[in-house]
Amino acid sequence: MDRQFLNLFVRRYRGGLVLVAVASILLNVLVFAGSAYMMLVYDSVLPSRSIPTLIGLFLMLVLVYAFQSVFEAIRSEALLGVANGVHDDLFEAVHYATVTRPLRNGAEKGDGLQFTRDLDSIHTFLAGQGPIALIDLPWVIMFLIVLASLHWWLGLTALFGVLVMASLALVSNRRTQSGSRELANITGRRSAAALAEIRFAESALAMGMQERLVARTSGWETSFIEAQSYLSRTVARLGGASRMFRMLLQSLILSVGALLVIDGKASGGVILASSVLSGRALAPVDQAIANWRGLVAARAGWSRVVQAVSAYRKPPAREVQLSRPSGELLLRDLWVAPPGTQRFTVSGVSLQLTPGQALAIIGPSAAGKTSLVRAILGIWRPNRGEIRLDGATLDQWDAATLGSYFGYVPQTVDLMDGTIGQNIARFDENATSEAVVAAAKAAGVHELVLSLPDGYETQVSAGGVELSAGQRQRMGLARALYGDPFLLVLDEANSNLDAAGDAALAHAVIGVRQRGGIVIMITHRPATLGPATHVALMQGGRIADYGERDAVLARLQQGGDPSRIQPGTNGAAAPGAATAKGATA
Repeated sequence: MDRQFLNLFVRRYRGGLVLVAVASILLNVLVFAGSAYMMLVYDSVLPSRSIPTLIGLFLMLVLVYAFQSVFEAIRSEALLGVANGVHDDLFEAVHYATVTRPLRNGAEKGDGLQFTRDLDSIHTFLAGQGPIALIDLPWVIMFLIVLASLHWWLGLTALFGVLVMASLALVSNRRTQSGSRELANITGRRSAAALAEIRFAESALAMGMQERLVARTSGWETSFIEAQSYLSRTVARLGGASRMFRMLLQSLILSVGALLVIDGKASGGVILASSVLSGRALAPVDQAIANWRGLVAARAGWSRVVQAVSAYRKPPAREVQLSRPSGELLLRDLWVAPPGTQRFTVSGVSLQLTPGQALAIIGPSAAGKTSLVRAILGIWRPNRGEIRLDGATLDQWDAATLGSYFGYVPQTVDLMDGTIGQNIARFDENATSEAVVAAAKAAGVHELVLSLPDGYETQVSAGGVELSAGQRQRMGLARALYGDPFLLVLDEANSNLDAAGDAALAHAVIGVRQRGGIVIMITHRPATLGPATHVALMQGGRIADYGERDAVLARLQQGGDPSRIQPGTNGAAAPGAATAKGATA
């Protein structure tokens, strides 16, 4: 799979890569100009004492260096274009994988941003000096051939140096690979611990837990420093050894050249030229060692990105788009386990809701209520069974299109960095003012928004900490009602509401019912059951009782404590309960 993706990008950026290759060839050919200039000055200009020849050679050298500068700029710009293009091509797929993986595999050990960091490391490597070192590496052979043509002892000495430095590169590779993987893992978990501490900051301060939490998370900081220090120390030591050996080798080649001159087997210019050529021959190896850490990180990141893009591929857009749903919602023998686990929290649930109905799901904590609505909304994938809307399974719609027909208020409402209006409009760039205001009025928050400093243009930060919990919940209701969704799901949407908020919520539920929508609401407060047409009691992941609201409440009242009602078999209703198919209100 790695090779397939690599071949794909090579074909896509063939033009830029060809430009890089041509510029590299010209640059490496022009490198010989410096050595040739030294040989000509020492062997021709000095013996002849010809100033015009010296001036002419110097001007030609200046022209060569000017061309080198131009080709270097072309190569760097072409590589940057390739790096930016690869980043742009992969960003959407990587971002989709980043936000999708927790929904399929459960919570991550780290902060969940490993794929993003991997993409950054790929871009940084491609836009830096690492690729240039790799491109120039084959030219080492050409420089060795030229040195050998001057004298085979010079070529042999340079070859010895290249082999030693290549050995240093291999050692560097072995030592940095495992260290880079460990550092990436620690970095993710360190970031996750810091983010968790930030989210818990208020409670930690109120309960005197700050120092203990700092001590708890400092362990990750110590591990990070140790892993970072190991990598830095390895790269620094091997890089330093490489640089020292390179300088030693140049001096060695200079000494070999001097011996050849003394023996009458080479001219004085050969000494200078061979020293420069040996330095140029070893430069790509030295540069490769210096950029080895970036190469290892980019290679490991590329492998993870390819696996992530393959495993969490965004479904292709459907050629035939289904119309807006307007019929029944059907759940048939639904089994759901949280992502990354095999523990079922919903077991064999079957329901059928028709337009105009509002279902209230009640039951004790951990009964599977939230798991059920997450599956209905497509957030979690059912392990067994099916969910059908208008007769079609949810995956027959594009996710974004289907989401526009849904409204959802989770237990904890989070707002995004932006204006109140943007948050209500779900950051829809094509949202109209009329639609935003209509959603706010349907949620009963229009007057509340107008009372804010800038009304609908009021800026809120990520999380919406400028607003109270109740205000955030009501803004979340307005966001859920934007676009008149067909299905409205409320998960404890009244947990932070006052009497006015409860009234607004009830009015919103009735409004959805009156326009032919379906409402599913999870609640623990009997006062909020008024707008509901049906009630389902969940216990242990199953539906223990289901039917029209008044009938179910009457049975619960007769039975006393609802927790004593035993769930039916395979999600069926308990004895005396209504059938799974609800009647239209």
